[in-house]
Amino acid sequence: LAVPKNKDSNCPIIALDNGFSEGANFEQGGVLAPMLTILHEVPEDVLFLGYTVTLKYLLDAMDQLNPANHVISEKKYNIVHNNCATYILDLMKEVGLDYKDPNTATNIENYVGKSIASNDITVGKIRKAYLEENKGIYHKASFYVWNFAVGDEGMTRALVRSYMNKMVEE
Repeated sequence: LAVPKNKDSNCPIIALDNGFSEGANFEQGGVLAPMLTILHEVPEDVLFLGYTVTLKYLLDAMDQLNPANHVISEKKYNIVHNNCATYILDLMKEVGLDYKDPNTATNIENYVGKSIASNDITVGKIRKAYLEENKGIYHKASFYVWNFAVGDEGMTRALVRSYMNKMVEE
């Protein structure tokens, strides 16, 4: 979410995310693609990271990333390794926001982890994806014990943390 520093200005509030093209999900032939939305007010419960750039700098960063390169088809989508966060994390890197910073990383991890954990369907898909990638009986048993100990929110926070770490390495 890009919010003008001067609240009295006529500058827009810009929301960026990955969404399904024309509202069609994968089953309907859609793809996840970068979306830009102009808002008239700041939504409730938004995570602010306290990082500022000019609108021109943000738009230049978006151009550098070439949003067409961040379209994710059903074949390329992976809830654990290539998902709707890919574009936003790449954009954060492009504008220089250091999400490796411990405070920033913790804020993102907690906010996104809690948000994901509130959706039972998504939690089930994450659990299923992990179990498909880690097939042995030892992996399954240790996952279930760990998931029981940390709960769904702990599991989703760990997913967010590992995904951010992966993106930093690339």
